[in-house]
Amino acid sequence: MINAVSLPLGDVCFVLHRRCLRGIGGLLFLCAALWLSPGAWADDDPQVTVNDAYINVHNGPGRGYPIFHVVERGEVITLLKSRTDWIKIKTYRGKTGWVRRRDLQFTLGPDGQPPELDDPKQEDYLTDRFELGVALGDFNGADSLTGTLGYRFTENLTAELRVAQNTGQFSDSQILAVALLHQPFPEWRISPFFSLGTGEIKTLPSATLVEPEDRNDTLIQASLGSYIHLTGRFFMRVEYTNHMILTSRNDNEEVNEWKVGFNIFF
Repeated sequence: MINAVSLPLGDVCFVLHRRCLRGIGGLLFLCAALWLSPGAWADDDPQVTVNDAYINVHNGPGRGYPIFHVVERGEVITLLKSRTDWIKIKTYRGKTGWVRRRDLQFTLGPDGQPPELDDPKQEDYLTDRFELGVALGDFNGADSLTGTLGYRFTENLTAELRVAQNTGQFSDSQILAVALLHQPFPEWRISPFFSLGTGEIKTLPSATLVEPEDRNDTLIQASLGSYIHLTGRFFMRVEYTNHMILTSRNDNEEVNEWKVGFNIFF
């Protein structure tokens, strides 16, 4: 068992870093699970009044699910959750089911007007706080695999943790970094961003005739990229990153990286 108190800070970080890397492969599975999960309204669930002869209620979010109930004109229903083009509702008698999103145009809100619902294909993610992503790329000729976890504390600013493994012909490297990402137009379908970050890189040279030593260096990251909306809360992320590695030698190193991946907001 490792006694983390007795290790230097850099070694402690990379013990945690290696453990995080083992979970990168599972991020894609988690992204898919979160993508399929329904969104819920925050705080008080809104209520609307049926303004048509009736609205069909299905027992699942899809036309393939049977109709088991109807809500009639004048009946008040509560909106619980959304999933793509379907809304989960609850009647005043306590029955729960799913109605088509477009059927809510036949209802009235407290102001006597049809409710205005955000388009679930993109805007819903703006209310989400967390972001999970996986990306593949080229790190100065080495293959890179990066996992990210972000927390959006305003609509435009996100704090991000980055864990990366780079595998090259002559050396491997591991990166653990934090960054601040600014997204000026989050509502755009192709939404640009830039970020600044800092962290530590551990370089592991390949074995040679002379036994090399592993190196731990501080790095600074500057990134430009774009989110490309695919569906729901699922995005493609394309990114260029310049790494400035502050070595203990006379010269610092500059490494450029291109990567593309997928991110989900939840």
